[in-house]
Amino acid sequence: MATEPTPARTSARGPGPSRRAAGGGPGRSATLHQWMQRSPLLLSLQQQALDSRRMGEELARALGPDLAGGVQPGRFAEGSWTLSASSPAVAAKLKLHVPLLLRRLQQAGWVLARIQVRVVMPQGQGGAGRAGPVAQPSTAPADVRERLRALRERL
Repeated sequence: MATEPTPARTSARGPGPSRRAAGGGPGRSATLHQWMQRSPLLLSLQQQALDSRRMGEELARALGPDLAGGVQPGRFAEGSWTLSASSPAVAAKLKLHVPLLLRRLQQAGWVLARIQVRVVMPQGQGGAGRAGPVAQPSTAPADVRERLRALRERL
């Protein structure tokens, strides 16, 4: 008489160490590296990130520490590399160096057709890159200023 196999029992604490260490299946035990090896998209994104970081190291050598400190390497895909500048002034200086950087990276063997520069200001320094209105002292007569102040307090 044939009997059906009984499922393996696990303790209340979950699977034992031998099952956790296996990592062969697509369950929770697979490592990030294993998932990346299985997914062409993740593998491609990882390679793009590594290439961007390596080109960023070359950029830092070419620009020097002062200017390179305000630049972050960004997305590198399909021959286009995006750099983020910390301010409009850094972006303007960086744009002057783009032709030199492009040539230098191409000579180093990178397949690069263009470099884009964008401004990404740190939080707390203008947010989206625009300065707010500058408050100027009022030139209205004193009695008008007092009535406006009273109105603001009521709202």
